[in-house]
Parts: sequence; structure tokens; C-alpha cells
Amino acid sequence: MRKFVTLLGVGMLVLNLSAIGAEEEFQRGYHIYQKICAACHVETVKPEEFAKIREHVKAGKKPPFKAPPMSEVSARVKKFYPDEEAFVNFVKDYITNPSREKGVCMPMAYKLFGVMPAIGKNMKDEDKEAVAIWLYRRFNDSWEEFIKKHPH
Repeated sequence: MRKFVTLLGVGMLVLNLSAIGAEEEFQRGYHIYQKICAACHVETVKPEEFAKIREHVKAGKKPPFKAPPMSEVSARVKKFYPDEEAFVNFVKDYITNPSREKGVCMPMAYKLFGVMPAIGKNMKDEDKEAVAIWLYRRFNDSWEEFIKKHPH
């Protein structure tokens, strides 16, 4: 019985350490987003703000940011790559070698913003991984849910 309790305690410690590690990785991804990605991508836009921006764009004006909000990016990429591993691999590749051909953006996004620069070429692989994990885990909406809240 004592061995079982000891093993159970060790198992709980390992689970707690992995949870702490996952939280640290998530936070590291957020800091990388703030340092690198936030220059172009706002984190999220409230639905009422999205409606104002849509009217602004319909009037022929540019959006008030340089790239789609990260909440929209996350939802859109999840439409094509719902599995976390596939999502992370796509993001890491795309930010390193972006192209319209492999992108998953709506046509209007390319019209408004073009193709993003290859910012990942200057990033360490572990930093690309951390920001991709943050992007996947930070937002929970599917593309369909996102569009219901933020009609285009």
C-alpha cells in the first residue's frame, strides 16, 4: 500500500509539473505574440467593433489594423486544421514561408492585408511553436461560431 501511495504521489507531482510547464509555454507564446505579432495583429475585436470596421471598409477605407485579429486567424485556421498538432505545424510553416496558395484566409483578407511577411524566418523554432500553441489554445470559437458573432 505504501508503494502505491508513493507512486500515486509521484504521478500527481509529474502531472502538476506538466501542467505548470504547459502554462509557462502558453505564457511564453503570449509574450512572443506581444513582442512580434501584435505589431500587425490585434488579439481580438468585439462584435460591435467588428460591425463598425466592416462599415469603414465598405466605405473604401482601410481597417484600423494591419492584419486580421488573432481570434479570427485562430478560428479560420482551425476550420482547416482542427487538431492542435496539425494547427501548430501549419502556423509554424506559414509564418516562416507564407503564401496565398497555402493560406486559408478569406479572399477579402488578402485584398485588405495581402500576404504576411515571413516573420518566422527570424524566429527560433521553439518560439514559433510557443506562439502557435498560444494561438490554438487562446481562442475557442470554431469558424462557424466566430462568423455568427462577427458577420463579415
